[in-house]
This record gives sequence, C-alpha cells and structure tokens, in this order.
Amino acid sequence: MKKCWQVGIILGFISFLFIAGCQSGNGEADSQEEETDSQEEAEGNHEEGDHGDEAVSFDDVPENIEIEGLSDHYHTGDVFRLEAVTEENLDHWHWYIRDSSGEEWTVAEDQYEDSYMGDAEVDGQEVLAVLYDDDHNPVAKSPVTEITIDDHEGEDHDHEDADEDDHDHNHEEEDHDH
Repeated sequence: MKKCWQVGIILGFISFLFIAGCQSGNGEADSQEEETDSQEEAEGNHEEGDHGDEAVSFDDVPENIEIEGLSDHYHTGDVFRLEAVTEENLDHWHWYIRDSSGEEWTVAEDQYEDSYMGDAEVDGQEVLAVLYDDDHNPVAKSPVTEITIDDHEGEDHDHEDADEDDHDHNHEEEDHDH
C-alpha cells in the first residue's frame, strides 16, 4: 500500500509538470502570435507586393510637400535623413528611390514615416516622398530630391590654407627668435 501511495505521488507530480509545461508552451505561442499580429498592424500591411513592380507615376499628384535635411553633398557611405513636411493631416507615407532619372521608381522598404534614412551610395540617386489617403490614393508629393556625392577626389582640402598658416607661424617664430 505504501508503494502504491508513493507511485501515485510520483505520477501526480509528473502529471503536474506535464500540464504546467503544456500551459507554458501555449502561453509562449499566444505571445508570439500577438507579437506577429502587432508587427503586421504596425507595418500597416506595407508589403512590397501591395505596390507591385509596375511603373509608378505621380505626374497628376500635387507637389505640396517640402523636404528638409538635405545637405549640399555627402561622402560615399554617409547616412542621410530627409524629413517630409506638409500641412496635410494624413500619415500614410511612402518613399520612392531610383538611381537615375532614366530608371523606374521603386518603393523604399521599411520607410513609412514622414522621414527617410538612407545611405549615400549612388551619386545622383533620387528620392521622392508621397503621401496617401486612407484609400491609398496619392494626395501629395515632394519635389524629386537628388543625393549628391562628392568624395573630393583629387582635391587638396584646405591644404593651401594650412600651408599659409604654417608659413605665417614659422615667419612669426623667425621674427620672434631675432
């Protein structure tokens, strides 16, 4: 009888661990499912497939978005940030990029806010911000913004000025020594 009682306790304990483990696993699955749902919601169903690879044109869209944050030039590999500014009370943004005016616009992945961050890799790359309404119709666009890369190849940056300063400094030292 004592042995049966011990076996019963052991089986009960094993059953408890099994049930607790199953419930814990379900909680993790639910948590992962909720996380996936919230990620999809945050992306607002902005999948590249939604926009297709077809040629896009914004010729009829009013150009009433200003772009702020553009520098005169960047160096290869610099990170740049552009900010779209408009009085429209909407927040459905897409940024489009192309390496030259002869290419088709492609939607920039993961860029659905009023700001765009990119890497300066292609001299003359063009960037365009487009604002959409709730029915996914474009209502405003920015002017085409060109990213200029100037790595100053072959240029002697401020070396002439530095030489002049050194010369003046040396001259002053010479005068000072006399």
